[in-house]
Formats: sequence, structure tokens, C-alpha cells
Amino acid sequence: MTFASYEDHSSLEVSSVNHVAIIVIVAVVGLVWSLLMIVIRIFLRVRLIPPLGFDDAVAIFGTVVGVVQTSVTLNAVHNGIGKQEDLLDAGLKSIYVSWLLYPIAGCSSKVSLALLIARLTVAKVELRASYVLTGIGLFWGVVSVIVAATQCRLPQPWNIGATHQCDSMFVRWTVVETGNMLIELLIPGLIIKVLWNLQARLKTKLSVLLAFSVQLLVAIPTIFRLILLHEMTTEDIRNDRIFAITNTVILTEITMHFSLMAATFPCLREFLQAFDTNLGATTHMTTEPEDTDKSGSKGSYALRSLERPSQGAGSSFEQWPRHSRRPGRRYQPHTVTTISADMEDSGPRIEGTDRGIRE
Repeated sequence: MTFASYEDHSSLEVSSVNHVAIIVIVAVVGLVWSLLMIVIRIFLRVRLIPPLGFDDAVAIFGTVVGVVQTSVTLNAVHNGIGKQEDLLDAGLKSIYVSWLLYPIAGCSSKVSLALLIARLTVAKVELRASYVLTGIGLFWGVVSVIVAATQCRLPQPWNIGATHQCDSMFVRWTVVETGNMLIELLIPGLIIKVLWNLQARLKTKLSVLLAFSVQLLVAIPTIFRLILLHEMTTEDIRNDRIFAITNTVILTEITMHFSLMAATFPCLREFLQAFDTNLGATTHMTTEPEDTDKSGSKGSYALRSLERPSQGAGSSFEQWPRHSRRPGRRYQPHTVTTISADMEDSGPRIEGTDRGIRE
């Protein structure tokens, strides 16, 4: 399918009976932005803040599904969706397939965010919560696909324009989208728990919370999509069933692509710079109590990079709490984490202690 095929039928001309151009523009623009965001994410992981993780793999998978879904939607447009004309089974079948792929892409976005949160902490409670949220997202993705597949009664579950056999379509999609929005609410709730004991400025915490909360805006097009689906199941549109679902198709594309982009927002460099590059996939949080290896401690968190800085042979890297770096300030008793390179003429090694006070 090429854009030349659209031109042959004058389908890119917007009129009162032809909205094909709107669907094409929304789908293509959303696809371009989704691809741009995933390319930025891959670049950050490969060149700036490696390594790639499961959250990145899930985000990439979701983007691939989004590409396929957009392609199927454009094929539906090619087969008559968006134009006021006679019923075309091929177009409705393509929309049916694209709506099956839509919850898969949305599920991938939520699972990616949950796995990203799991990479930001080593606290046992928060790790378990992240993995539980991941499991919930996967489970609900499977349920959503099953519900979407049965949105209309057999033998034509794809005939979404037939109100007499799709009378439960609105209820089914309401259940799916309600579950999605509840999961989306759990994501910022979990990141608040992670940030609660974090040693960072309030501005920094709010920046990270905002990055993980942008995906809540997906609820706006989702609600409008449900409203349009409700109209489709209550109004008599049998004489104009293809043209009636145009706006629903448009909102489906907006919702899916924004959800995919939202999964990458927390990985952007501008948010990581707020932590002086000490928060992201290459960092974890350690606790201040005596045993710094215990992630389940009730102490407050301090960020530490997983990558050992290159200090040259025989050098050591000592990580002091943020408040102790101020000039002219006495060091108070605290836990010190050190990283020392092995060498023959190494100087005195500073070990972790809670008793030393430096001038």
C-alpha cells in the first residue's frame, strides 16, 4: 500500500463525507513520534546510560506492535474506513485486527514503566511491588485482547458497525479501559513510594514524579474514545457504519501512540540530569544504616551508580552524602561507601564506618 493509492481515489481530500486524510495524518504523525522516542531511548541506553534492560526490550516490543497496528489501520483506510460509502468487509476486518493490537501496545507501555521502576531501587518491598505491577499489566493485557476479540458476537466479531450484534461492545471496552486507567494510577503511586525516602531535593523528586505521571494524560483520549463507542452502540448507524467509526479510529491511534511515548519520558536525559546522572538504569539506591548491603532496611536512601568511575590505577572513589560536600562543614558520623582500585602501591583505604569524624 502506497500513498499513491490514496491519491488515485482522492482520499486525501477532506470533505463532509471523507475523513481519510485525518486518519492518515494522525496515524503517521503518531508513528513518527513513537519511533523517535524509542530511538532516543535506545541511544541513551547504548551510548549514555547503559545497559539495555528488560524495560527497554518491552518498550521496543510495544513500539513494534504499534508500527504493525498503524500499518493495519492505514490498510483499513485504504479499504474504505473514513469514507461515507457502502460497507467494505476488508476495511472492518483490518480495524478489528488493529483494535486487537491496540491493548497489546498499551500493555507494553505499562509493563515497561513498571520494570523501569524496578531498576531504580533495590528495596525488597518496592522490587516486589514493581514485579507485581508487571504481572498485573501482563495479565490485564491478555484479558484485554480476549475481551476485544469478542467485542461482537459470532460469526462476525469484526463487524463493529453492526449494532444488533455489537450491543455489548461499549461495556466490554469500558471494562478494558477502566482496568488500564487503574494500572496507570498505580505507576505514579509506586514511584512516590520509591521517592519517599530518597535523599534529593523536592524539585528533583517532583521532576521524576512528573516524568512517570505523564502517562496519566492517556485517560483524556481514552474517555472520548469510550464516548464515541457508546454512540456507535446506541445510534442507528447501519446506513453509515464505516464513516461513523472514523473518530473512534483516530482516538485509538492517539491513545496508543501517546501511551508508547509516555513509556520513554522517564528515560530522557533532561530528567536524569536532575540527579547528576545518578538515577536511571545505571543506578540503584543503598541505605544508610550499618549494613549497607541490606536493601530492605528502613533507613533513607542514597543514590549510587552501578558503574565504577574510572579514576586511574591506584585511585579510589569515595561517595559522601550530599550534605557533607559543602566547604567548611564538619563531617558528621555517617556510613561511607568506597570503591578502591587494586594496586601494589595503594595508599590507605578508607573503609565504611559510622564512627569517623573528618575535619
